[in-house]
Amino acid sequence: MRTMKSKFVFAKKNINIPGKSLIEKYDVGIIESETNEGASIFFIRNWQKVKLLKKDFKIFDVKKTGDAFTKKICNICHKLLNTNKFAKNQNGINNRSVRRPSCGGCRKDLEGTNVSPKEKAEWLKKKPHNVPFQCPICAKKTIAGVTSKVVLDHNHRNGKVRGWVCDSCNTGIGRFKDDINLIRRAIKFIE
Repeated sequence: MRTMKSKFVFAKKNINIPGKSLIEKYDVGIIESETNEGASIFFIRNWQKVKLLKKDFKIFDVKKTGDAFTKKICNICHKLLNTNKFAKNQNGINNRSVRRPSCGGCRKDLEGTNVSPKEKAEWLKKKPHNVPFQCPICAKKTIAGVTSKVVLDHNHRNGKVRGWVCDSCNTGIGRFKDDINLIRRAIKFIE
């Protein structure tokens, strides 16, 4: 398989192009072709190609982005942002902070509506712990809190609790953004 050396850019300002969606400041794109005056750039967030003048974008080294650098690309909005715009997630090798892949703004949208404190307290009183537990999604049989983590799943759009599930299934549902249509596409893909 052949790999191309791509030139990555970010928009230096908001750019409104008639007939196209707005290119926002810090949107990341890949140069497809260049002239002396500008370039044809494929922007990831918009999933579209636009022509920009050189004064409207800046080339950057994508290999110098991420947790170990001052800039990082959000995996949702695809903007090049200061690394401190990403919440700390855990500590990695050499106790270096590992940050979430999505920026604070996108993370807030992802997390959506939380369970009310009162309802959460009621559910926590009934949390399975040190007892046999079978996940209602994958049917995995475990000892709750011992051989697997059991978590409270909820709808991120309205905060409604769905119940206790294994951590893996909760993560899986989250990866599909609580979106039935995405889950249907996944089913169709594996059939």
